[in-house]
Amino acid sequence: MAQHNNVIPMTMDEGFYRKLANQKYLQQDYKKAVEYYRKVLEASPQDFEILNKLANSLTKLGLGNKAEELYFETIARDEFKEESFYELSQLNISLNEANKAFLFGINYYIVSGDTDYKEELESMFEITYHAPQNIETEAELFSTQLIFQYLFSQGRIDDARKFIQQQSEDLQEHRIVRNLLAMCYLYMNEYEIAREMFEDLLAEDNTDVHALCHYTLLLYNMNESEKYERYLQILRKVVPMNDDESFKLGIVLSYLKQYEASDQLLLPLYKKGKYLSIQMYHALSYNHYFQGDSEKSEFYWNKLREVSKVEPGYPPWMIEESKSQFNEDILPLLLSDDNHHRIYGIFLLNQLKGREILLTEEIWKILENMNDYEKLYLTYLIQDLKLTKLDFIHRGLGALYEHEELRDKEELFISWISRAESIIDTYETLPDCEPFVAATVYLFYKSEGYKITKRELIESFEITRYKLDKALETLLSI
Repeated sequence: MAQHNNVIPMTMDEGFYRKLANQKYLQQDYKKAVEYYRKVLEASPQDFEILNKLANSLTKLGLGNKAEELYFETIARDEFKEESFYELSQLNISLNEANKAFLFGINYYIVSGDTDYKEELESMFEITYHAPQNIETEAELFSTQLIFQYLFSQGRIDDARKFIQQQSEDLQEHRIVRNLLAMCYLYMNEYEIAREMFEDLLAEDNTDVHALCHYTLLLYNMNESEKYERYLQILRKVVPMNDDESFKLGIVLSYLKQYEASDQLLLPLYKKGKYLSIQMYHALSYNHYFQGDSEKSEFYWNKLREVSKVEPGYPPWMIEESKSQFNEDILPLLLSDDNHHRIYGIFLLNQLKGREILLTEEIWKILENMNDYEKLYLTYLIQDLKLTKLDFIHRGLGALYEHEELRDKEELFISWISRAESIIDTYETLPDCEPFVAATVYLFYKSEGYKITKRELIESFEITRYKLDKALETLLSI
């Protein structure tokens, strides 16, 4: 029977979604309007009119904070600043946020020079002042801190730094902004730059809580124990003057493993719904884990994952598991007199989740004192060098490690390293490693009296019977 295709194909292009979004907006179906405006914005990211309609739709859904973030993004990219500050002011007028509406409006005036709008705001909010320059500085500081915290709270530290460096020279000289920039350098591990900036800030005002918190954290990260302990004692005596100082001090105390003291500052803020960010949830997760409440720790970590736009790192229980594995299994291998055991130790270290935290100065000294062979393997792993022979050994170790049932068989991995070196000496052009890995497993199991069939290995390593037999023949001959 003949088939007739009477379906008219529909092209789902930017114009189609634009029309559909506008239609849904007029129908007051704001949820669908948001969905379609986002699709239009993906295709036309420079279309400010569409961004504005998306923001309006979000506001209609009661998501004014999400609408604000759209404008924060354009300002952070140094695009549509005049339009964005104006819309932020209008948005906050509609939300009855008088202070934000006024300060964003002043930012619009600074960028645009629109005195009529400034006078309209002054009249609307019945504001009079004697030093216009002061209110303009206050407005710039307000918007700069808010957008900085938005970027920083998502883990976009380099974007936050670039945003600060877009500001006027005068604003960058303000101690609040200098503190923000120094914090960026601290979290980017640019310790010397951060140190100089914090020490300058503290020399000017040794009661600056923000500089004090971050300088103490810097000393902790740089292992300057004596000076760190002195500043930690100072921090413990600090009484925050406002919520902002409580948040900053609570976050830093968590990093410094002062979990109970951190909780006392952060939990009241969390209950008030303030500073709900990556930093807040990270600190609360770690605080609760190390105070014995794993369930709450997992709860806060899940909250962190919900708000994070970047990989948030590893939860505290995973870090602790890695520490335990390192101390019990890996460190003895790294300290072994046998170079095959040391190679295997380096391989396992590379598999650890959160290994960066474990690589202390003492561990680096152990690694740096190893022989050239192990150092070359380290370089291969860290710098992704193309080293054919070490790559052959490493790929074989990786193939074994993929099978969880083999991971506890240390001597199997050592056996592979030894056999792999023999294979490397035998072949001018190295063969595929998988058949030889499977053959190593087969011989290891037989020597240990374990039961295993060639069929199991063929399926597990996805090789042919012929390749397995040839690999076994080779291994038994060398």
